[in-house]
Amino acid sequence: MSDLKLSQPKSARTINKARVLGCLRTHKNLSKAEIARILDLNKVSTGEIVDSLIEEGLVTETGKMESTNGRKPTQVSLVADSKFVLGIDIGKKNTTVALCNLYCQSVHFERIPTNTDAKKVEQFVVDILKSCTRVSRLVDPKSLIGASVCVGATISEDGRTIKSCSYLPWRDIPIADAIEQVLHIQCIVKNRTYCLVDAERVVSLSTDLLKSDSPIIYIEWGESVSMALVCQDSVFGEKNNFAHLKVANTGLCECGKIGCLEANVSSWVLGGNSSLHMADLWDRVTEATLDAMAKAIFISVQIVGSDKVVIGGEASTIPDNILSSLRKRCPYVKIERSMLGEKANIKASGEAALDRWVYLTSTLEKMKDLL
Repeated sequence: MSDLKLSQPKSARTINKARVLGCLRTHKNLSKAEIARILDLNKVSTGEIVDSLIEEGLVTETGKMESTNGRKPTQVSLVADSKFVLGIDIGKKNTTVALCNLYCQSVHFERIPTNTDAKKVEQFVVDILKSCTRVSRLVDPKSLIGASVCVGATISEDGRTIKSCSYLPWRDIPIADAIEQVLHIQCIVKNRTYCLVDAERVVSLSTDLLKSDSPIIYIEWGESVSMALVCQDSVFGEKNNFAHLKVANTGLCECGKIGCLEANVSSWVLGGNSSLHMADLWDRVTEATLDAMAKAIFISVQIVGSDKVVIGGEASTIPDNILSSLRKRCPYVKIERSMLGEKANIKASGEAALDRWVYLTSTLEKMKDLL
């Protein structure tokens, strides 16, 4: 979608369709006139776009609105289950495949073990494809419009290939091609932490969670640990070494070193090499765990000059008492909880697909000064 040009009528209409869909997603039931007012669009053009979306089955009329003047306007809303996307999250120990509707609600998902055997990469891709096939059978194939793969890796510029990943012995795996060939839907590959940040922007539109005059550190805390630096509309940090900051004198890391952050705080370590989610592990977080995370935060904010940290990923479920303890350890840093909740990674992967194939959120954000 990055080649959209406002000067081209077809592209302009595509952009406005995405804006109307996004508006209905945010505001639920609206009249055509209200949509036009909110988006500052021509009423006639808005009406035509809404009518076309109704014809496509993406939008439906939901009844008449109350009015004191003349004819009552008709409300319209999104048809949540008219289209679906697949969100595929390749974690360090587990991979999740989720079927999400237009509100990014997970209709169904399943987990499979992540195969880290370099000699079995082809078999693992086949396992992912089989999982995608099983999950997608729950809906009409015509309603499935796209997929996204989120992974803690370096991704090719065209968003199609996993170039390298710290926890997978893979190099240059064209996973988007494989998914498109088997499922016959479009696919994009993205760095997971970046996906979490993008999803956070969507769910926190009414808050200032990702707004600050200085850079914000976004920490993904779960099976693995990573961070991204959010600077206004830009996100950086795909190749940072946050997970392997030395924060303790114990904890043998998979990298071979002692005391790495990930070896002291990840859900895989806290769960005793089980596949438990962080939501099930907060009672196992010790003072040493919090000390390790606080030290990593302190080091990071000093390096990048930040005074705000958002805890996300699986740790979006961090309880108030543990968040409070972490804040006490970092008194000069504003530490906030992500708004994505327990299924943060599923939402992130689903939102990445919806962004690309439905709402064009990232594209519209870049073009906001032109709209």
